[in-house]
Amino acid sequence: MARRKSSKPDIPPPPGMTDAAGRLAEYAGGVLAQPQSRSHTADLKLSPSERAVLVGLPDLNTALKQRLDAPSRGVRSFSFTLDELARICLALAEALLCVQGRDIVKVLSVAGKVTDRLNEAVGEQAVAPKAKRSTPRSAAKPGKPKPVESTGSVYQLKITLKDIRPPVWRRVVVPDCSLAELHEVIQAAMGWENYHLYDFEVGGGRYTDPRGMGELDTEDASRARLSALVPKEKFKFGYTYDFGDDWKHEVLVERVLPPEKGRKYSLCVDGKRACPPEDVGGPWGYEEYLETIRDPSHERHEELLEWGGGFDPEEFDLEGVNKQLRRLR
Repeated sequence: MARRKSSKPDIPPPPGMTDAAGRLAEYAGGVLAQPQSRSHTADLKLSPSERAVLVGLPDLNTALKQRLDAPSRGVRSFSFTLDELARICLALAEALLCVQGRDIVKVLSVAGKVTDRLNEAVGEQAVAPKAKRSTPRSAAKPGKPKPVESTGSVYQLKITLKDIRPPVWRRVVVPDCSLAELHEVIQAAMGWENYHLYDFEVGGGRYTDPRGMGELDTEDASRARLSALVPKEKFKFGYTYDFGDDWKHEVLVERVLPPEKGRKYSLCVDGKRACPPEDVGGPWGYEEYLETIRDPSHERHEELLEWGGGFDPEEFDLEGVNKQLRRLR
Protein backbone atom coordinates (compact mmCIF):
# COMPACT_ATOMS: atom_id res chain seq x y z
CA MET A 1 0.00 0.00 0.00
CA ALA A 2 1.38 3.37 -0.95
CA ARG A 3 2.13 5.92 1.69
CA ARG A 4 -0.25 8.82 2.05
CA LYS A 5 0.61 12.26 0.72
CA SER A 6 0.87 15.30 2.96
CA SER A 7 -1.10 18.51 2.59
CA LYS A 8 0.65 20.64 5.21
CA PRO A 9 2.22 23.98 4.32
CA ASP A 10 5.99 24.12 4.07
CA ILE A 11 7.61 24.00 7.50
CA PRO A 12 10.94 22.59 8.69
CA PRO A 13 11.35 18.80 8.65
CA PRO A 14 10.32 17.00 11.85
CA PRO A 15 12.93 15.81 14.36
CA GLY A 16 14.59 12.53 13.42
CA MET A 17 14.75 13.19 9.67
CA THR A 18 18.54 13.44 9.85
CA ASP A 19 18.65 9.99 11.47
CA ALA A 20 16.41 8.56 8.75
CA ALA A 21 18.63 10.06 6.06
CA GLY A 22 21.79 8.72 7.69
CA ARG A 23 20.35 5.23 8.06
CA LEU A 24 19.24 5.16 4.43
CA ALA A 25 22.61 6.42 3.19
CA GLU A 26 24.49 3.86 5.28
CA TYR A 27 22.37 1.03 3.93
CA ALA A 28 22.90 2.17 0.35
CA GLY A 29 26.63 2.53 0.92
CA GLY A 30 26.82 -1.07 2.12
CA VAL A 31 25.18 -2.30 -1.07
CA LEU A 32 27.51 -0.21 -3.24
CA ALA A 33 30.48 -1.86 -1.54
CA GLN A 34 29.49 -5.24 -2.98
CA PRO A 35 31.03 -5.97 -6.42
CA GLN A 36 27.98 -7.97 -7.52
CA SER A 37 25.78 -4.89 -7.13
CA ARG A 38 26.77 -3.84 -10.66
CA SER A 39 25.64 -7.06 -12.31
CA HIS A 40 22.52 -8.18 -10.45
CA THR A 41 19.31 -6.47 -11.62
CA ALA A 42 15.84 -5.94 -10.20
CA ASP A 43 12.59 -4.61 -11.63
CA LEU A 44 10.85 -1.73 -9.87
CA LYS A 45 7.36 -0.47 -10.71
CA LEU A 46 6.91 3.28 -10.41
CA SER A 47 3.89 5.51 -10.84
CA PRO A 48 4.15 8.89 -12.61
CA SER A 49 4.10 10.71 -9.26
CA GLU A 50 6.86 8.50 -7.88
CA ARG A 51 8.97 9.06 -10.99
CA ALA A 52 8.42 12.80 -10.61
CA VAL A 53 9.84 12.66 -7.07
CA LEU A 54 12.94 10.82 -8.32
CA VAL A 55 13.48 13.09 -11.32
CA GLY A 56 13.32 16.07 -8.98
CA LEU A 57 16.15 14.80 -6.74
CA PRO A 58 19.10 17.23 -7.03
CA ASP A 59 21.69 14.52 -6.34
CA LEU A 60 20.42 11.85 -8.73
CA ASN A 61 22.67 11.47 -11.78
CA THR A 62 21.47 12.69 -15.16
CA ALA A 63 21.43 9.28 -16.86
CA LEU A 64 19.01 7.85 -14.31
CA LYS A 65 16.84 10.95 -14.49
CA GLN A 66 16.60 10.65 -18.25
CA ARG A 67 15.48 7.03 -18.01
CA LEU A 68 12.85 7.87 -15.41
CA ASP A 69 11.64 10.97 -17.27
CA ALA A 70 10.54 9.00 -20.35
CA PRO A 71 6.94 9.87 -21.34
CA SER A 72 4.53 7.32 -19.91
CA ARG A 73 1.12 7.25 -18.29
CA GLY A 74 0.31 4.93 -15.46
CA VAL A 75 2.63 2.57 -13.60
CA ARG A 76 5.74 1.52 -15.48
CA SER A 77 8.35 -1.13 -14.66
CA PHE A 78 12.06 -0.24 -14.78
CA SER A 79 15.04 -2.58 -14.60
CA PHE A 80 17.87 -1.34 -12.38
CA THR A 81 21.12 -2.83 -11.16
CA LEU A 82 21.51 -2.98 -7.40
CA ASP A 83 24.16 -0.31 -7.79
CA GLU A 84 21.64 2.00 -9.47
CA LEU A 85 18.98 1.35 -6.82
CA ALA A 86 21.54 2.10 -4.12
CA ARG A 87 22.48 5.37 -5.82
CA ILE A 88 18.80 6.31 -5.95
CA CYS A 89 18.64 5.64 -2.20
CA LEU A 90 21.65 7.92 -1.66
CA ALA A 91 19.94 10.71 -3.59
CA LEU A 92 16.77 10.22 -1.55
CA ALA A 93 18.81 10.35 1.66
CA GLU A 94 20.29 13.69 0.60
CA ALA A 95 16.82 14.99 -0.19
CA LEU A 96 15.57 14.06 3.30
CA LEU A 97 18.10 16.49 4.79
CA CYS A 98 16.46 19.49 3.15
CA VAL A 99 12.92 18.47 2.20
CA GLN A 100 10.09 20.49 3.74
CA GLY A 101 6.38 20.40 4.44
CA ARG A 102 4.20 18.43 2.09
CA ASP A 103 7.16 16.93 0.25
CA ILE A 104 8.41 15.04 3.32
CA VAL A 105 5.89 12.22 3.04
CA LYS A 106 6.33 12.03 -0.75
CA VAL A 107 10.07 11.49 -0.41
CA LEU A 108 9.64 9.05 2.50
CA SER A 109 7.11 7.08 0.47
CA VAL A 110 9.43 6.65 -2.50
CA ALA A 111 12.40 5.98 -0.23
CA GLY A 112 10.51 3.18 1.48
CA LYS A 113 9.49 1.62 -1.83
CA VAL A 114 12.98 1.77 -3.35
CA THR A 115 14.65 0.51 -0.17
CA ASP A 116 12.24 -2.40 0.17
CA ARG A 117 12.82 -3.49 -3.44
CA LEU A 118 16.58 -3.12 -3.04
CA ASN A 119 16.52 -5.24 0.11
CA GLU A 120 14.45 -7.91 -1.64
CA ALA A 121 16.88 -7.94 -4.54
CA VAL A 122 19.91 -8.20 -2.25
CA GLY A 123 18.27 -11.19 -0.57
CA GLU A 124 17.47 -12.78 -3.95
CA GLN A 125 21.04 -12.29 -5.09
CA ALA A 126 22.42 -13.78 -1.89
CA VAL A 127 20.50 -17.06 -2.27
CA ALA A 128 20.67 -17.36 -6.08
CA PRO A 129 22.39 -20.57 -7.23
CA LYS A 130 25.81 -20.02 -8.76
CA ALA A 131 27.37 -22.34 -11.34
CA LYS A 132 30.80 -21.03 -10.37
CA ARG A 133 32.05 -19.16 -7.34
CA SER A 134 32.42 -15.59 -8.56
CA THR A 135 32.97 -13.86 -5.23
CA PRO A 136 35.64 -14.39 -2.59
CA ARG A 137 34.86 -17.06 -0.02
CA SER A 138 34.98 -14.42 2.70
CA ALA A 139 32.05 -12.62 1.06
CA ALA A 140 29.73 -15.61 1.38
CA LYS A 141 26.72 -15.15 3.63
CA PRO A 142 26.98 -16.84 7.02
CA GLY A 143 25.19 -20.10 7.60
CA LYS A 144 22.54 -20.62 10.25
CA PRO A 145 24.11 -19.64 13.57
CA LYS A 146 24.40 -22.13 16.38
CA PRO A 147 22.00 -21.37 19.21
CA VAL A 148 23.51 -19.65 22.23
CA GLU A 149 22.61 -21.10 25.61
CA SER A 150 19.92 -19.22 27.49
CA THR A 151 20.36 -18.04 31.07
CA GLY A 152 16.81 -19.05 32.00
CA SER A 153 15.82 -15.54 33.07
CA VAL A 154 12.78 -13.73 31.74
CA TYR A 155 12.71 -10.03 30.91
CA GLN A 156 9.84 -7.62 31.41
CA LEU A 157 10.17 -5.01 28.68
CA LYS A 158 8.21 -1.84 28.00
CA ILE A 159 8.33 -1.02 24.29
CA THR A 160 7.29 2.54 23.42
CA LEU A 161 6.90 3.97 19.94
CA LYS A 162 8.72 7.31 19.91
CA ASP A 163 7.53 10.63 18.41
CA ILE A 164 3.84 9.66 18.82
CA ARG A 165 1.48 11.44 21.23
CA PRO A 166 -0.45 10.11 23.05
CA PRO A 167 2.04 7.23 23.39
CA VAL A 168 1.68 3.79 21.85
CA TRP A 169 3.32 1.14 24.04
CA ARG A 170 3.37 -2.55 25.00
CA ARG A 171 4.60 -4.37 28.09
CA VAL A 172 5.87 -7.86 27.26
CA VAL A 173 7.58 -10.65 29.16
CA VAL A 174 10.06 -12.64 27.11
CA PRO A 175 12.53 -15.42 27.82
CA ASP A 176 16.24 -14.87 27.32
CA CYS A 177 16.28 -14.73 23.52
CA SER A 178 18.24 -13.41 20.58
CA LEU A 179 17.59 -9.93 19.22
CA ALA A 180 16.33 -11.56 16.02
CA GLU A 181 13.70 -13.36 18.10
CA LEU A 182 12.94 -10.16 20.00
CA HIS A 183 12.35 -8.45 16.66
CA GLU A 184 9.60 -10.99 15.94
CA VAL A 185 8.09 -10.39 19.38
CA ILE A 186 8.05 -6.61 18.89
CA GLN A 187 6.44 -6.98 15.48
CA ALA A 188 3.65 -9.16 16.89
CA ALA A 189 3.16 -7.16 20.08
CA MET A 190 3.09 -3.74 18.45
CA GLY A 191 1.02 -4.83 15.45
CA TRP A 192 3.54 -4.29 12.66
CA GLU A 193 3.47 -6.61 9.65
CA ASN A 194 7.20 -7.39 9.32
CA TYR A 195 7.49 -6.00 5.78
CA HIS A 196 10.61 -3.90 6.23
CA LEU A 197 14.19 -3.74 7.51
CA TYR A 198 15.01 -3.29 11.17
CA ASP A 199 17.91 -2.80 13.53
CA PHE A 200 18.67 -2.62 17.25
CA GLU A 201 21.05 -0.15 18.88
CA VAL A 202 22.30 -1.59 22.15
CA GLY A 203 25.20 -0.20 24.15
CA GLY A 204 26.80 1.46 21.15
CA GLY A 205 26.45 -1.60 18.87
CA ARG A 206 24.02 -2.19 16.02
CA TYR A 207 22.38 -5.53 15.27
CA THR A 208 20.16 -6.68 12.42
CA ASP A 209 19.31 -9.52 10.07
CA PRO A 210 22.55 -9.94 8.09
CA ARG A 211 21.01 -11.43 4.97
CA GLY A 212 20.11 -8.14 3.32
CA MET A 213 22.51 -5.64 4.83
CA GLY A 214 25.59 -5.92 2.63
CA GLU A 215 28.73 -4.53 4.22
CA LEU A 216 27.15 -2.33 6.88
CA ASP A 217 28.86 -1.98 10.23
CA THR A 218 26.28 -4.13 12.02
CA GLU A 219 26.28 -7.43 13.87
CA ASP A 220 24.09 -10.48 13.46
CA ALA A 221 20.96 -10.05 15.57
CA SER A 222 20.48 -13.82 15.74
CA ARG A 223 23.82 -14.24 17.58
CA ALA A 224 23.18 -11.60 20.26
CA ARG A 225 21.11 -12.51 23.32
CA LEU A 226 19.49 -10.31 25.90
CA SER A 227 21.51 -11.95 28.68
CA ALA A 228 24.75 -10.92 26.97
CA LEU A 229 23.67 -7.32 26.30
CA VAL A 230 21.47 -6.23 29.19
CA PRO A 231 23.62 -5.32 32.20
CA LYS A 232 20.80 -4.56 34.68
CA GLU A 233 17.21 -3.52 35.18
CA LYS A 234 16.19 -0.05 33.90
CA PHE A 235 18.58 -0.46 30.96
CA LYS A 236 17.29 1.09 27.71
CA PHE A 237 18.04 0.35 24.07
CA GLY A 238 16.63 1.28 20.68
CA TYR A 239 14.79 -0.57 17.94
CA THR A 240 14.05 0.94 14.52
CA TYR A 241 11.63 -0.57 12.01
CA ASP A 242 11.24 0.48 8.36
CA PHE A 243 14.12 2.71 7.28
CA GLY A 244 11.72 4.69 5.09
CA ASP A 245 9.10 5.58 7.69
CA ASP A 246 11.81 5.30 10.39
CA TRP A 247 9.69 4.06 13.30
CA LYS A 248 11.86 4.36 16.40
CA HIS A 249 11.06 2.44 19.58
CA GLU A 250 12.51 2.68 23.06
CA VAL A 251 12.88 -0.66 24.84
CA LEU A 252 13.08 -0.36 28.64
CA VAL A 253 14.14 -3.40 30.67
CA GLU A 254 11.81 -2.99 33.62
CA ARG A 255 12.57 -6.25 35.44
CA VAL A 256 14.74 -9.37 35.14
CA LEU A 257 13.00 -12.32 36.79
CA PRO A 258 13.10 -16.08 37.16
CA PRO A 259 10.46 -17.78 34.99
CA GLU A 260 7.17 -18.76 36.63
CA LYS A 261 6.61 -22.49 36.68
CA GLY A 262 4.05 -23.57 34.09
CA ARG A 263 3.90 -20.19 32.39
CA LYS A 264 4.73 -19.95 28.69
CA TYR A 265 6.57 -17.04 27.12
CA SER A 266 6.55 -14.68 25.25
CA LEU A 267 3.41 -12.85 26.33
CA CYS A 268 2.02 -9.33 26.48
CA VAL A 269 0.67 -8.16 29.84
CA ASP A 270 -0.39 -4.60 29.05
CA GLY A 271 -0.42 -1.90 26.39
CA LYS A 272 -2.10 1.21 25.07
CA ARG A 273 -3.38 2.30 21.68
CA ALA A 274 -3.13 0.91 18.20
CA CYS A 275 0.01 0.63 16.15
CA PRO A 276 -0.04 3.06 13.19
CA PRO A 277 -0.86 1.53 9.80
CA GLU A 278 2.08 0.24 7.75
CA ASP A 279 3.41 2.64 5.13
CA VAL A 280 1.54 5.66 6.49
CA GLY A 281 4.65 7.86 6.20
CA GLY A 282 6.23 7.74 9.66
CA PRO A 283 5.18 9.95 12.61
CA TRP A 284 4.71 12.91 10.23
CA GLY A 285 2.43 10.99 7.86
CA TYR A 286 0.57 9.37 10.75
CA GLU A 287 -0.31 12.79 12.16
CA GLU A 288 -1.68 13.80 8.76
CA TYR A 289 -3.60 10.54 8.48
CA LEU A 290 -5.29 10.99 11.86
CA GLU A 291 -6.23 14.58 11.08
CA THR A 292 -7.80 13.48 7.82
CA ILE A 293 -9.89 10.58 9.15
CA ARG A 294 -11.17 12.80 11.97
CA ASP A 295 -12.30 15.53 9.58
CA PRO A 296 -15.38 14.52 7.54
CA SER A 297 -14.98 17.67 5.45
CA HIS A 298 -11.48 16.73 4.27
CA GLU A 299 -11.36 15.86 0.58
CA ARG A 300 -9.56 12.59 1.31
CA HIS A 301 -11.59 11.61 4.38
CA GLU A 302 -13.52 8.74 2.78
CA GLU A 303 -10.49 7.53 0.83
CA LEU A 304 -8.30 7.20 3.91
CA LEU A 305 -11.08 5.72 6.01
CA GLU A 306 -11.40 2.96 3.43
CA TRP A 307 -7.61 2.56 3.13
CA GLY A 308 -7.26 2.19 6.90
CA GLY A 309 -10.10 -0.32 7.15
CA GLY A 310 -11.87 1.38 10.05
CA PHE A 311 -8.68 2.17 11.96
CA ASP A 312 -9.20 3.22 15.58
CA PRO A 313 -6.06 4.81 17.13
CA GLU A 314 -7.30 4.08 20.69
CA GLU A 315 -7.90 0.37 20.13
CA PHE A 316 -5.73 -2.20 21.90
CA ASP A 317 -6.58 -5.91 21.82
CA LEU A 318 -4.53 -7.72 24.47
CA GLU A 319 -6.01 -11.11 23.65
CA GLY A 320 -5.32 -10.61 19.95
CA VAL A 321 -1.70 -9.64 20.64
CA ASN A 322 -1.14 -12.76 22.73
CA LYS A 323 -2.71 -14.89 20.03
CA GLN A 324 -0.04 -13.57 17.65
CA LEU A 325 2.71 -14.16 20.20
CA ARG A 326 1.64 -17.77 20.74
CA ARG A 327 2.30 -18.39 17.06
CA LEU A 328 5.97 -17.55 17.62
CA ARG A 329 6.53 -20.23 20.27
